[in-house]
Amino acid sequence: MTVNSSSNSTSVASLAKLPVPDLHDTVARFTEAARPLFSADEFETCLAKLNDFVATQGPTLQARLHQRSAEHANWLEDWWNEYAYFLNRSSVCFNVNYFFGFRDTPQPMAQARLAAALIDSAVRFRSQLESDSLELDNIRGKPMCMHQYQYMFATCRHPGEQRDWTEVYPRRESTHIAVAHKGRYFVLRVPATSTNRHADIAQIERQLQTIIDTTAQLERAKSIGVLTAALRDDWYAARECLLQVSSDNAASLRALESSAFLVSLESVTPVTHKEFSLACHCSDGTDRYFDKNFQILVFANGRYGFNGEHSLTDATTDMRLCNVLVHDVETVAAEALVATAGDLAEGAPATFEELHFDYNDELLGHIQRAVEYFDATVAAHELSTLVFDSFGKEQIKKMKVSPDAFVQMAMQLAYYRQFRHVPATYESASTKAFARGRTETSRSVSAHSAAWCKAMVDHPETTGLHAKAELLRQSIVNQSQFTAQCAKGSGIDRHLLGLEFALQEGEERHALFDDQVFTGSRHWKLSTSQISDPILAAYGWGEVVDDGFGIAYRIENNALHFNVVSQRMGSARLCQYLADALMDMRFLLTNAHKQPHEIMAEVDAVANVLTSIKLLSSSSSQPTTPTETPAPQPEGRFRAPFAEAPVAHAMVDGLDRLPSNEVICALEARLSRFVKESLSWALPSTS
Repeated sequence: MTVNSSSNSTSVASLAKLPVPDLHDTVARFTEAARPLFSADEFETCLAKLNDFVATQGPTLQARLHQRSAEHANWLEDWWNEYAYFLNRSSVCFNVNYFFGFRDTPQPMAQARLAAALIDSAVRFRSQLESDSLELDNIRGKPMCMHQYQYMFATCRHPGEQRDWTEVYPRRESTHIAVAHKGRYFVLRVPATSTNRHADIAQIERQLQTIIDTTAQLERAKSIGVLTAALRDDWYAARECLLQVSSDNAASLRALESSAFLVSLESVTPVTHKEFSLACHCSDGTDRYFDKNFQILVFANGRYGFNGEHSLTDATTDMRLCNVLVHDVETVAAEALVATAGDLAEGAPATFEELHFDYNDELLGHIQRAVEYFDATVAAHELSTLVFDSFGKEQIKKMKVSPDAFVQMAMQLAYYRQFRHVPATYESASTKAFARGRTETSRSVSAHSAAWCKAMVDHPETTGLHAKAELLRQSIVNQSQFTAQCAKGSGIDRHLLGLEFALQEGEERHALFDDQVFTGSRHWKLSTSQISDPILAAYGWGEVVDDGFGIAYRIENNALHFNVVSQRMGSARLCQYLADALMDMRFLLTNAHKQPHEIMAEVDAVANVLTSIKLLSSSSSQPTTPTETPAPQPEGRFRAPFAEAPVAHAMVDGLDRLPSNEVICALEARLSRFVKESLSWALPSTS
């Protein structure tokens, strides 16, 4: 594969290599991370195998990793791509790709104009990338690897008989854009960008509007796009059939797959958070080509999003492009200009042509099976969203804890309340500070987090409020430290994977690699990742194991957002448990210094106030007789009838004078639970 920009290779050459972690350190840290997930007997069996591995085969495999590191820019890169992506036979639509949904434009935009502005922006970004005028990525001044950018444009994944592969097309063959609409595909040829951006967008808009106005709906039974959502073995067989039907099919497929990127002009109009997430995730599969490097999604109601193929680029890389797209679109929207005859006359026009496909009975059979699989998979899944606006990053920082680790512990507690066991949890940590670095697994579970979940749920009466808070704080510290180690190239999971891949053909496989604790600790029932960018209104992906959840989350200053996907494991219920956990954790960290009787006094005070308000509201709804003359109403925040008003005012004013405004916020949101359960988890009888 050729590098599109010399800045990419420069970035790689100037960065340190991904280190090979110390074998003994990895084993010790794996022991700490895996122990809470299993019974003592199960873990002791694994520990014996670990010790034997370190004494026998481990040092040999470790030496091979060091040798490989000396010979490669990144010892892990090829192995990780094989293991995580190319050997994966699952659907890329449901199990690999990620999606973004962007915030609304400041002014409404018609679908064709919005899509045209996005295409113009992406084409200009590509020109910057290929001309070396794109500034290098950095985090707080520290340079990040830009190797992935060479796969951003003109790239397509292909299904293979046993493994997939990715093709990067040369610039001369990939200047066109693929457009999908009503199940059909088009090639849009865009002239070189000019200094008159408005004229360039107008030219593209005119062609897209023609596509929208003149295209007839293709029946779903002939959809080529839905094939790319199938299991990879099925898609491989279908693609081979598609190519053999006619030479026209081969030419059309080549044009589609070699495009710079794909734009989907969707007919649906998502409104709610859930509808928007589902539409960006998969829609009905017809106006997509899930193997393309990325797809820009433009919906009929002016909302828009992004779907990225994950094999060679990560979401954090694509976010750079997405920020440019959103900024440029919002600039165009704010101008609210209408294309004029002069705009349309200026410059070379954009042109388009439809791609045609021929069918035979075998190909139609493949499509029918793909449609059935797609619909069954969508029906088997549950996508739920949570917009938690009681507090966000600002308030979490006031508790003197890491916002990300705080949210990770909320997911631990929510899952434990729902299923009563500790889940193996994956949080993506970036290793882009190293040459060709991608990600590492930050394991959220620790002995402290497991003990904290059990203290909160199993026997809350046996542990005091202060002790629970200390367990939570230590769990948060552990998670933050583990993530920091991953970012430094000292994670454990990629190292363990490398040791396994270092085995040579015909060599004896150590029993450790098939141990149920060793493999089970990587069965990620919670697959999680955070991208907290203000341009996003939706973000997510599917679960990575059949009995698990995919949880994407965003941390904003005053809100937390979650997208939870599972195979009907209870995504909506987990969202509710998440909201409960977040409120409980805030209560815990802001009140751990108080005595039980102080907390209960606050509970009683708030309960009395709200009970009085409820009673007054009830009495005010009763009609007065014609002979009654209402008493003058006092000024202020709360108006109540007759004699109860002064008492109500005093109670409402008393809210402001209670010792803890934090606990009031929590109690107002969840008073029924706190009062009904008498704060059973927070007020143990032994305190």
